[in-house]
Amino acid sequence: MKNEQNYFSSERIGETLLPAFKATMTSPTPCFENMPVAQGYKNSIVLLVIYLLIPALVVSISSGLMTIVFILPALLLFGIIGTWSWAWYLGWAARTFCKSSLTTVDAFQICAYGAAPTVVSMIPFVGVITTLWSLYLNWQGLVSHARIGGGSALLIILASFVVLGLSLLLLVVLLFQIAAQTGMNLPQVQYF
Repeated sequence: MKNEQNYFSSERIGETLLPAFKATMTSPTPCFENMPVAQGYKNSIVLLVIYLLIPALVVSISSGLMTIVFILPALLLFGIIGTWSWAWYLGWAARTFCKSSLTTVDAFQICAYGAAPTVVSMIPFVGVITTLWSLYLNWQGLVSHARIGGGSALLIILASFVVLGLSLLLLVVLLFQIAAQTGMNLPQVQYF
């Protein structure tokens, strides 16, 4: 039996936000196993915005008015676009390589719930831990909600980092090649 109270509803934010956060953070396996199929992006976007807004507001308030006016909207916009892009990739990879029926809407829901650790990401030195925990929650969502094998889900997540790393390496090589062909001198780095 699905406990709807453990899942976020944008119509009942006050009643559902903390139970959804607690369920995701303390018992992710049953949370994702019993997660209802997403009925659109609305609930997931509102949940994601709340999760992104908390650390962004803390940082913005401590940084000043200009940060609130200009940086905060950009952070939220890039957070939503980045999360949707990640969800698109997860859904595509799950459908292509694992024959799953995971839609982008459901993958976005997994990613929105998986963003729960970002609430504490503004604490110094905690950002890396929250990123890893979010990736674990994404993995758990693929395994428990999308019913993909643990190894396949891990490969889907790791493959994106391999592609990103190779892309960055290619970019650096191309930039060095362009610099060499145009006669640019590379900066000399002195370590001592």
